[in-house]
Amino acid sequence: MSQELLVVASARRDLERTAATVRYAAERVPGATGCHVESRGSAAVAVVSTDPPGGSTGALRSDAGLVSAVVATNAAGLGFGHGPIDASRAVGSEAGHVRVVIDHQGLVRVSGDGIGAVPLYWFADDDGLYLSTHLASLVSLGVPAEVDDAAALEYLVLLHPLGDRTILDSVRVLPPGGLLEWSPQEGPRVKARPLFAPDADAMNDTDAIERFQGIWATVIGDLFERHGDRRVALGVSGGLDSRAVAAGSALVGARPLTFAYGTEHVIESRVAAEVAATLGFDHLRLPVVDERLMPEAPSIIARLDGVHSPAEMFELWFGRTLSTMADVLVNGAGGGPLWGDEKSMGLRDPRAITAATIRRYSGEIAAIEPYLDRDRRTDLTQVLTDGVAATLSEWSQWDRADISVFWRIANRQVRWGNALVTAVRRAGMTSETPFLDSRFLRFCAALTPEQRLNGHLHLKVHRQLFAQTAGIGRGDDGNSPRMLSHVYWSSDRRYAAQLAELTFRHPVAGMRRVGRRAGVVGARMLDRRYSANAVTTWWDERTSVFPLDLWARTRATLADRLASLAESATAMPALVSEDALASATSALRAGRGTSVAALAKVATLGHWLNDFRARELDFRRATAGGDSALIPRGSPLGS
Repeated sequence: MSQELLVVASARRDLERTAATVRYAAERVPGATGCHVESRGSAAVAVVSTDPPGGSTGALRSDAGLVSAVVATNAAGLGFGHGPIDASRAVGSEAGHVRVVIDHQGLVRVSGDGIGAVPLYWFADDDGLYLSTHLASLVSLGVPAEVDDAAALEYLVLLHPLGDRTILDSVRVLPPGGLLEWSPQEGPRVKARPLFAPDADAMNDTDAIERFQGIWATVIGDLFERHGDRRVALGVSGGLDSRAVAAGSALVGARPLTFAYGTEHVIESRVAAEVAATLGFDHLRLPVVDERLMPEAPSIIARLDGVHSPAEMFELWFGRTLSTMADVLVNGAGGGPLWGDEKSMGLRDPRAITAATIRRYSGEIAAIEPYLDRDRRTDLTQVLTDGVAATLSEWSQWDRADISVFWRIANRQVRWGNALVTAVRRAGMTSETPFLDSRFLRFCAALTPEQRLNGHLHLKVHRQLFAQTAGIGRGDDGNSPRMLSHVYWSSDRRYAAQLAELTFRHPVAGMRRVGRRAGVVGARMLDRRYSANAVTTWWDERTSVFPLDLWARTRATLADRLASLAESATAMPALVSEDALASATSALRAGRGTSVAALAKVATLGHWLNDFRARELDFRRATAGGDSALIPRGSPLGS
């Protein structure tokens, strides 16, 4: 089975109603098939089994005056969840878990692994503490269904709120390595101890490569050993991160099935097939046929917790296919940023990093602004700037040229990346992210800014350790690690200077990058000149696995599904212009297309609000009678 976790700790010490409230919410978890509830002191906890099974594991124990509950991504996580708290906070994705311990006096202790692989959402007020691994279920526990406008704006641009905020007002997510303690007398106290934080134990390149070689063999070897006879499939793209996982698998003697999205006409798909063939792996190419174009979007949304979007959750587009061929999906998530793929690399001043980050998302900002109420459009950039600056300040004690990498992992990867892991487990599959293994994270934390800059050490690793695939060009620009001294752009010097330096050292590689950029610009210029889309269409279909905006004009299935999703989002927060939403939907229906990512995020936000309000209304009705078995809260909805 797959599991979710629910907890209510009442400051009123009303144990009977607390347990009833947890049972009520457990019945409303999507796909719930049963639950196990235990109580202690003033708190009640439920581990809820859901369908489809297989994505996670969980256990609820009661002994020696304590109740403990764990939800984990695998058996290793379950073991750490029942072990010492300090040890459990020091593991990463190899043992992802969250655990709750309640004693007879009502003290609640909540902890998670060091990368937050199983997100846990919490809310506290004078009435008590409310916990859930499923965000919307907090509303079924009695938490107000009020949207945090700033977090919603962050989501609409970034695909996730920043820091520990969620789209539900005053609801927080437990930070990586988090420890939350609550008692009826003192309320909540939270401490964070993330695995990935700057480490001064620097290594030279030779020592770093030697150390990585041993760590990577252990990480990949343990991954396959954990899953024994289960079917393991590795997603391979045209980049270097998934390639490192594939090459590492070959070096430890594993032979996973590999797969890639797209047809043979897509460069990324061709590169993935070449990597698999070079390593001798069986490989599947999964074309994006109409039946796989954002299917069952509402069910995808139900598996998301205020982060991500069905238009970009590609693993669930292929969910039925993937579940027939694998029990475990392995990916290279997090690898790029950890090795230095962060465009504000090289900057030390927090203000400069903030400005560079906002510039990076300028396209997303421009796409979302038309959907906002007129008064909120002018606020958008400032809200984002404030959010980035506030979360970046948590890293201000370190003066490093790669501090933006640590910020990015703590925000983008922990929120967006872990949402992918959660969605896959709720689809009944286990997700493995070896770059987020604690052993690799500790290694990577000790890298110097110079080793990260432009992917300097990453390229050396591929050339020296993964020589078998080091001559294969990347899907991005056709250049192989053997032909590159620079793979990631940075902000320490101008783009032209970096390109000139690369071209001087590797003329062919530099000219390929120039050619790629010229192709993008040239295609647009030709289409504008001749009022056609033929060249851009050809280019997009060749260079992108998921050219969503093109498909919104050329593939009626995607346009219809996206329009239907937007039309069924009947509850919108006040910050969204419903006229703009209707206009975009009409454009889709008329074949004129739109920004798919932007419209999908707006529609998804509306669907979440639909769900929150429906849950709140149901809860108010259930507690309306004076003899209700549930914990009553506040005034009725809308009063």
